[in-house]
Amino acid sequence: MNRLKSVASLLLAGIVFILLLAVTPAFSQVVRVGIGYSIAPYVIKEKDSGIEVDVIREVFKLRGYDVDFVYLPNLRLPLAFEEGSVDCIASNAFYDLRKDSGREAFYSDTTVVFRNYAITLKKRAFDIQRSVDLSDKSVLGFNNAVKYLGPEFAAMVGLNALYSEVDDQSIQVRMLYSGRVDVVVTDKRIFIYWRKKLAESSMSKSIDLHQEIVFAPIFAKAPRHVAFGSTVLRDDFNKGLATLKARGAIDAFVAKYVGVEYPD
Repeated sequence: MNRLKSVASLLLAGIVFILLLAVTPAFSQVVRVGIGYSIAPYVIKEKDSGIEVDVIREVFKLRGYDVDFVYLPNLRLPLAFEEGSVDCIASNAFYDLRKDSGREAFYSDTTVVFRNYAITLKKRAFDIQRSVDLSDKSVLGFNNAVKYLGPEFAAMVGLNALYSEVDDQSIQVRMLYSGRVDVVVTDKRIFIYWRKKLAESSMSKSIDLHQEIVFAPIFAKAPRHVAFGSTVLRDDFNKGLATLKARGAIDAFVAKYVGVEYPD
């Protein structure tokens, strides 16, 4: 009799264990996300945060995953994806990861959108409708902008001896407001982020940051997404992303870093 009770107890325990497995999420693993080095406010490596980082982390959290961000140079990202040291990478939606990694990739819906502008001081009254309108002006672009902003922009750069680029984008803000360049070319949120940082520094005493500025939308939007090696993980991510967008949470992440003064 005791033996029958023991067998029954073991069977019951087995059934309970199976039921727990059935209701416990099978996706409690850590997802390794490859992402480029810091491009504040989208990616801030030192704080493991930023608009894009926060959005991706929150999406995975909604689906029950933990996230480990792996910060790498852009040229290293496809190699990490190929060798499987990351499960997915965040990238420009126009980037062909399959070609560079040699591995099948499955793309998520858009996470965030970059938008570069030709930014000027309003008092200069420039009429900028196309890249060619920058040809006779001193222009300060971000690092490798000439590679990313299309053939018309590249043609302008080839003819403009007053064009230069910087890696530190806070310099663009200082140069524009101090009148040392006519135009800066950068993403709107990046510009506003660094202006806020400048306003909080001692440099704000020597530069008038209250001057009105104009954002000329002469460049196409650059949507971002996450590329996966698995359709299952990609589809799960998209479900979480749809939930996040429906809640309006992405706007909240943007406001956290740059406010709502200059919406796209």
